[in-house]
Amino acid sequence: MSSRNTAVNILDLIFQVFSKVPRAEARSSALIIFVALKMQKTIEQYRQAIQSGQINPVVQWDGLSSGSVIDPARDDVPLNFLSFGAYCLSKEPFQINTAENEYVLIPICGTFELSVGQSTFKGSRAGGPFATRPADGNASAIYIGRDSSFTLVGQGEMVYFAGPAQDDKPPRHIPAGSKPNLSRGYGLWRRDVITLATPQEETSTLVVGETYSPPGLWSGTPLHIHDKDDLDHGQSDHEEIYYHLSRLAEGKWGAYSVQLMFDDKGLDRAFMVHNRTAVAIPGAAHPVVAGPVSDIAYLFGLAGTSRELNMWDIPEFAYLKRLEPIMRDLDAARTPARISASQLNEFAVKAKLNEHGKLMLTFHLRERGYDVELP
Repeated sequence: MSSRNTAVNILDLIFQVFSKVPRAEARSSALIIFVALKMQKTIEQYRQAIQSGQINPVVQWDGLSSGSVIDPARDDVPLNFLSFGAYCLSKEPFQINTAENEYVLIPICGTFELSVGQSTFKGSRAGGPFATRPADGNASAIYIGRDSSFTLVGQGEMVYFAGPAQDDKPPRHIPAGSKPNLSRGYGLWRRDVITLATPQEETSTLVVGETYSPPGLWSGTPLHIHDKDDLDHGQSDHEEIYYHLSRLAEGKWGAYSVQLMFDDKGLDRAFMVHNRTAVAIPGAAHPVVAGPVSDIAYLFGLAGTSRELNMWDIPEFAYLKRLEPIMRDLDAARTPARISASQLNEFAVKAKLNEHGKLMLTFHLRERGYDVELP
């Protein structure tokens, strides 16, 4: 039996004997206490190991295997509770038991059918996460609570985030388009974010969503952290995992982005990430910059002791948010130069661009304020 389950069982008994509360409530309270004791040590526990290279927080999924990709039970994973996994779907069903955890599953591409209890959820993600970009996203998700068994079949790829559940919640399908696609930041740090599941609605502790970054732009900016349980001062304690995807998935070199992880206490690392790269983030600032050759998307999952996710902006860089309305107002007052589809084709022919190169030209021009007519 794991140390976490042992602690949960012991605390469960304590709550029942001394508080005379129902078992489910005692169990949730016990888990909250145990998670809190462990999580406040997460970044301190792994900072030096990551900085020295003893632990590598980056894992590359091969797109062929199925099961756990980031398992916090492993000694070489710098997390204590948050898990990530992936399934290469086929007609042969996967049988999954959630045990103490709750799951949020996100289809990457293809079709799926998930059955849990009396519920069956069917869906698809035709063309993958970039099929509708740079306009609205097509991300969807399914929530499965603790003590559940579900069956998963289909064709394509499905990933999941899992973490200790604090309450019992019913299974739920979050269809594409049901959550807002929000533009965050501006200029060089603009990105689009869809938050798919939160403790305010679907989950008891997990926060899961998808971020889309045009080529060359930053996300996770201005810098923020969520390293300690200090809600009164605007910060919560949440572990996090990113799962990176690129439109340009082929090629000898392929697309590339850079994931940073640093703080003011000795952690100062940069990691190259590619399509299907997962990164375990125990804490610290963790911005991402997309390379100029492809737009990217990354799924994010967080787990913490609080139902409220509070990200504390680093004061040294918080002024960037005050720049945004100035830049936005100036751009709104300027008449954008319009580039027709025929002009775009002329540029592409002259520069000898293939279809991908032409698409990247469109993205770069749009980010510079040009009104580009799409073919």
